[in-house]
Amino acid sequence: MIYEVKNLNFSYNKKNSVLNDINLQFNEGELLCVLGKNGSGKSTLFKCLLGLLKQYDGEILLNNKEIKRLKEKDIAQIVGYVPQNNESTFDFTVYEYVLMGLASNVSMFSHPSIEDEKKVLTVLKEMDLINLSQRKFNELSGGEKQQVSIARAIVKQPKVILFDEPTAHLDYSNQIKVLKKIKELSNKGYAIAITTHDPNHAILLDGKVALFDENGHIKQGARKELITEDNLKIIYGTDLKIRYLEEFKRDVCIYPAL
Repeated sequence: MIYEVKNLNFSYNKKNSVLNDINLQFNEGELLCVLGKNGSGKSTLFKCLLGLLKQYDGEILLNNKEIKRLKEKDIAQIVGYVPQNNESTFDFTVYEYVLMGLASNVSMFSHPSIEDEKKVLTVLKEMDLINLSQRKFNELSGGEKQQVSIARAIVKQPKVILFDEPTAHLDYSNQIKVLKKIKELSNKGYAIAITTHDPNHAILLDGKVALFDENGHIKQGARKELITEDNLKIIYGTDLKIRYLEEFKRDVCIYPAL
């Protein structure tokens, strides 16, 4: 297993638990969609998986090694991360921004190699972003920034990529582009975990699902088993309906008329 989480518990203030007895796992080529309402613990879980929060009880194994014992550089070489908000403090070009994705491979006081620069150009070409390479990252649209952030995450060829609300603030067109890229990366063998509020994203990606309830517990299983009307009502506290559309040959999640 790439990631294996055993009996994970986490609290920020020692009073109110955010994560309660979390058990989940995913491997190369698997796609895990983590759903839950705001404040349910999705982002906190990812911070634990990234080794950013270490004051937890239980175990988080990355390649069979407890993540608390790994250096940040070791984690960064295995795990790529795409946050929901992408802004750069400095005025980097797209090329420079993606090149920084290789920082964990470059030793202190060294410079990126010619091979590193070739990797960046290769990824930008593969993602059809080469025409943006000299544009300023902070001047891009939200959809373009998310595509570039994915390029930055995969340029070092990690084994796993964590996407935290990758379609937040994006229009429908860009949401679909990002979801297609995530599915494509999964098909290429990457282990993928993505957080989202939208059950339709889990349906479209059609991988494993982990459902957060309001008490910080998780259920994990196949999409068809867990994305049910009863489970969605428990999670979101509202009536959502699952309907099969013959036209698209798939389920959709809809809300009844207001």
